[in-house]
Amino acid sequence: MASGGDDKSVRLWKAGSGECLNILNGHDNWINVVAFSPEGNMVASASEDNSVRLWDVATGECRRTLTGHTEGAMGVAYAPYGGQIVTCSKDHTVRLWDVGTGECCKVLKGHTNWVREVVYSPQGNQLASAGDDTIIRLWNVETGECQMTLTGHTHWIMGITYSTDGKLLASGSWGDTVRLWDASTGKCRTRVRNFQSAIRCVAWCATVDADYLITGCEDGSVLQWQVMKEEDQCRVGLRWSAANGALTVTGASIQGARGLTALNKQLLKQRGAVGEPEHLLGQPSRKLSTKEPKVSKLKETSDIPMEQPKLSV
Repeated sequence: MASGGDDKSVRLWKAGSGECLNILNGHDNWINVVAFSPEGNMVASASEDNSVRLWDVATGECRRTLTGHTEGAMGVAYAPYGGQIVTCSKDHTVRLWDVGTGECCKVLKGHTNWVREVVYSPQGNQLASAGDDTIIRLWNVETGECQMTLTGHTHWIMGITYSTDGKLLASGSWGDTVRLWDASTGKCRTRVRNFQSAIRCVAWCATVDADYLITGCEDGSVLQWQVMKEEDQCRVGLRWSAANGALTVTGASIQGARGLTALNKQLLKQRGAVGEPEHLLGQPSRKLSTKEPKVSKLKETSDIPMEQPKLSV
């Protein structure tokens, strides 16, 4: 886990214990965002000093400093294959860089205000960028061509994220609105409004059974929404929200869930979850029951007297 801030340093943390593993110094101004490489061995940091730095996680060494933006770098993302990164800036541009050489491959122009967010599609062939001009632009990575513009937000766009299959793009704005877009046609599939606070970030989370969108808001609240894909649109339902240290569960099911302790179950039930989880000992008990005949045979064998060894004096 990595973080950056106004002390001009990047800090690497051990996620399990919260221990600070390393402090990476080198930027001359505060750091807006950090991103890990797909392999996890490098971390990129984008700073108000207009530069992006690439750090070796194991050693803390700065491997590359990417310069070219003329104003603060606000966003950075690694390509899924790791050989390229994309950055965006207050200078209204998006830039593609070669990780190995640090060379700027393309400068993508079209935005008319700060570009706050940029992200690759899971397939790596498309880019999405957004910011203060309230417009999302989808770019062809190979050619640098703007494939389409998505309009509808009326306030700054603070966060964008692709679904894990790359078919949907989610965006969150300062104007308390989240939209889901079809990444191939640009059609808005659904809109979620009436947040209690401005949206600061969005993230996609997928399980075997369902897709979820996570939204983080200016007031510190975090909400999880289940995304139900349909032919022409999407339905979005709130599943839980956490604010001011309190968890509220809405329409959630724990039917058949594994690994929940009695306390987990009790707390989730109190907050509105329905269903019954699978008993922690249920699966092992069933496995043991199938081994009973073998256990019996072993007992029978153990009843045969063993020849005692002879001791020599």
